[in-house]
Amino acid sequence: MQRESRPHCSFFARGRCRNGDACRFSHEFVPAVGGPNAGAASGGGANGGAVYGMGTGMGVAAGASVNGGRSMAGGGVPVDAAAAVAPPPAQVRLPPMTPIFAIDVECVATGVQHHDRAVAQISLVDGNCMVHLNLYVRPAQPVRSYLTPLTGLTAEVLDTHGMPLERALATLRAHLPPNGVLVGLNIAKDVEWLGLSEGRDFASMIDLAALLRAWNPRFGSFTYSSQDHYAKVWLGFQRTEQDAHDAVTDAIISMRLFHAFTSVQHDAGVVAAIGDRVLAAPATPSFAKRNPTFEGCCMGNRKLCKCGAPFFS
Repeated sequence: MQRESRPHCSFFARGRCRNGDACRFSHEFVPAVGGPNAGAASGGGANGGAVYGMGTGMGVAAGASVNGGRSMAGGGVPVDAAAAVAPPPAQVRLPPMTPIFAIDVECVATGVQHHDRAVAQISLVDGNCMVHLNLYVRPAQPVRSYLTPLTGLTAEVLDTHGMPLERALATLRAHLPPNGVLVGLNIAKDVEWLGLSEGRDFASMIDLAALLRAWNPRFGSFTYSSQDHYAKVWLGFQRTEQDAHDAVTDAIISMRLFHAFTSVQHDAGVVAAIGDRVLAAPATPSFAKRNPTFEGCCMGNRKLCKCGAPFFS
């Protein structure tokens, strides 16, 4: 099949393109995952196939927005029947023996604004859900809040097990194969926190948001949900408000979600039915919505934020 000559849309590859078929960049995304002889890293999971790609027309409808776990277009006005037709589901196809990993990062608050955060835990889980790394990091800045109900982190844990960030990142890079593919929900943010470089530290990344988003026919747009919401519907796994997140558990859940999707990705009817269940299931309010501030620190809820810090995405 001949590839498109247009530059690839980096937003579409991360599930964030809002232009759909009107986008002037290509929605044919092929990650550089190494040649046919690239082998899996020790312990790394492999996912058979040829390439990971997504068909055109998978971008979020122009003018769509994500609001409280529900997507709306044109201010919530239902679209016509033609626009409400669901695009085909995304497809994941990787060369045999491609090593896949889930990375997750937990941060502590170093100030009162929602962008005042520092990396405090890094996990690396392979395609078989085996934990390769669980690194605790002692932040260089004073910690204002460990955000314990959200992160599971405490001063005792970081004082006892923490290491400098530079050492943690060197350890992480040593465990990442250059042909590795990273998966996770909004994985680009974790990669940004860690200062990793696509094409140097790893080959490519697959954002679960682009795979698990549910098509809402009423508004002709996609709905994006939290990891907890996807886990509840796709995996039958439900956290309570008392369950803290931690990087290892979140990475394992990401990998399980990845495998759950790829196991049914070729059956559009099954994917659509699960998407309907994602839309129908009641969404639990996020920690940031339940706690706009915690221990004096803004949690970054766009509607409830009063710290004055900008939002960049």
